[in-house]
Amino acid sequence: MQFKPRKQHVYSALNRVGKDYIVGDIHGQLKQLFKQLASLKFDFKLDRLFCTGDLIGRGSDSIGCLNLLTEKWFYSVMGNHEQLFILGFKSSKFWDHLKSDHGQWLTDNLDRFDLLMRWKTLIEIAMPLTRTIEVNGLTVGVSHASATHDWSTLQSGTLSDDDIWQTLWSRPLAEKGGCLTIDSVDYVVHGHTPVQSVVNVNNRFWIDTYCELTAA
Repeated sequence: MQFKPRKQHVYSALNRVGKDYIVGDIHGQLKQLFKQLASLKFDFKLDRLFCTGDLIGRGSDSIGCLNLLTEKWFYSVMGNHEQLFILGFKSSKFWDHLKSDHGQWLTDNLDRFDLLMRWKTLIEIAMPLTRTIEVNGLTVGVSHASATHDWSTLQSGTLSDDDIWQTLWSRPLAEKGGCLTIDSVDYVVHGHTPVQSVVNVNNRFWIDTYCELTAA
C-alpha cells in the first residue's frame, strides 16, 4: 500500500541553552525512559530529547509514549510501527499486526474513534519522516531505519515509495555493503535494527539497544 508521510523533514536549530540527546526506539517503555533521563539529570526546561521512532508496541505504556509528542522537550521521527498505525485507517490488517505485538493498548480502544484520530493527528504532525539537528556547527540526521544516499533528498527532494520504505523498514547492517556513507550531512542516527551496543559504520550510528534481539 502506498504511503506518504504528512511531513517529510523538520530542521532543529542549535540548542543554545541546554543539551541535546538522542534515544532509540522507546516501544512503550515510558518508565524506563524517565529512569534514564533522571540518571542523565535531564533538564526538561532546557534540554531536548530526539527519538528514532517506534514509540508504540511491546512495552506497557504505548499511550503514555504517544503523549510525549505533546511535550516541548520531546522530538521524534516516524517509525514503522507508527506507519502501520496510520495505514490501519485504510486496512485493518495493519492494526491486526500491531495488536499481535503487545497491542492491548490498541485493542482496548478500537471503539474510541475520537482517540484513534487524536493519535493519528499527533503522529502525522509531530513525527516527520526525518529530522536534522544542528549541533556545534555540525548537522546530525535522525531517521528510523535507514536513509537515502544523499540526505538532501530526504530534506527536500521527491521520494519514491522505495525511498520511504527504506527509511522506515530496511536493515542495512544485515546487507552486504548496505551501510554506505550518507552525503550532505555530517552524521545520521538510526534505530529499528536491534544492536547489543551502539554500532558505528562510516558516518552512521545504530542505537536501538534497549530491546530483544529478535525485534521486527
